[in-house]
Amino acid sequence: MGIETALSAIGTVASVVGSLSQGQSAKAASRYNAQIAENNAIAARQAAAAEAERERDRTMRLLGAQRAAYGKGGVQMSGSALDVAGDTAAQAELDALTILYGGEARARASEADAASQRFQGNAAARASYFQAGSSLLTGGSRIYRTLKRVPTETDHPEGY
Repeated sequence: MGIETALSAIGTVASVVGSLSQGQSAKAASRYNAQIAENNAIAARQAAAAEAERERDRTMRLLGAQRAAYGKGGVQMSGSALDVAGDTAAQAELDALTILYGGEARARASEADAASQRFQGNAAARASYFQAGSSLLTGGSRIYRTLKRVPTETDHPEGY
């Protein structure tokens, strides 16, 4: 085995290892990015829940202030005053639910991103196997041609 064959073999091994390593690195990066996206989904839900709770607390304070104002003014909590309080509570609950819906939408978008990241990482790993196989076949073919090469007159000008 000559130097050309040895160098071809080394180059082939390096190419195969490089392809596999690149695929595994891409897969690991994708897993990391997917975990970040999943964490973002959790954070979106938690932030929305906290914001909805703040909205409900704000409404409770507003309703308390309305009742106090009605009481101070001698208005009974019936009829129109009760309708106003009910409308205030209903609108506040709708606002809280809208906040939760927005958080859920952001969370689901992050979860979809996580799934996409995982898919891309797995695809990169699979592609690296094909690239490594291609490098192995190409290098093996090159080595085979080198080993089976028939000497020509230009290889040995003084004759065989």
